[in-house]
Amino acid sequence: MPTVAITLDCEAADYPRCYTQEYIKVAEEFTIPFTWMIQVSGKDPMANAQLYYREYLHRIPSWHEFGLHLHFEDGYGRYVEDPRERGELIQTGKDMLKQVHIKPTAFRAGSYALIPPDLKYLEDMGFLVDSSAIPNAEHRPFVDWDGAPQRPYHPSYDDLRKPGEARILMVPIATHNGKFAYLDQGWDTVQAILTHHLEQGTPVICIGGYDYHDSVEVLREAVLLLKKHNARFTTLTQIVSEYTL
Repeated sequence: MPTVAITLDCEAADYPRCYTQEYIKVAEEFTIPFTWMIQVSGKDPMANAQLYYREYLHRIPSWHEFGLHLHFEDGYGRYVEDPRERGELIQTGKDMLKQVHIKPTAFRAGSYALIPPDLKYLEDMGFLVDSSAIPNAEHRPFVDWDGAPQRPYHPSYDDLRKPGEARILMVPIATHNGKFAYLDQGWDTVQAILTHHLEQGTPVICIGGYDYHDSVEVLREAVLLLKKHNARFTTLTQIVSEYTL
């Protein structure tokens, strides 16, 4: 019986459409929680937080979770590599969400570009779980996750692909054959990845998606498949409580 975390990267303020209301209907249909990863961008830090505060926070059940999503970009959209600047961006992101009464404990780096120095900043700011790893995926614009575990693990402070002494828990996004389980990849890709992990007996399966992409039917198919295998659905932070008992 796998544990499943469904996560949605919330970036719709930068796009023409937002499908959050449709995703909420799926959550209510099956009574399952999502982890909503609210993006704080360098160009307009409050845009997504304000969108969700105005339109969706009151519609999303309290048993869901909100996390922080950063692309580590400055005000000009340039990727930031300096560890100190990245730490400041994490702090800014947390402060932005605090303004809409969200205290995030889950984190995901945009483009899956987490680097070792980020861990200390995340831990010091109270983050308990990260979901940036895409083990052995072909997509690697900034960070190579080859060799990372497929199961949740506490990473090394020196190499995020190896288990170590970090307090934060890494919950990798499910991958297989170089692909990763993001809903916008289509049902054929997502189905193949889920089937692989179900057959392998992977204890925790993490799925991702975007609030600006209409992947609602792919999500529904994924939930139906997982429920046939008696999956239980939870948030990222709930996984931490179970892995640290």
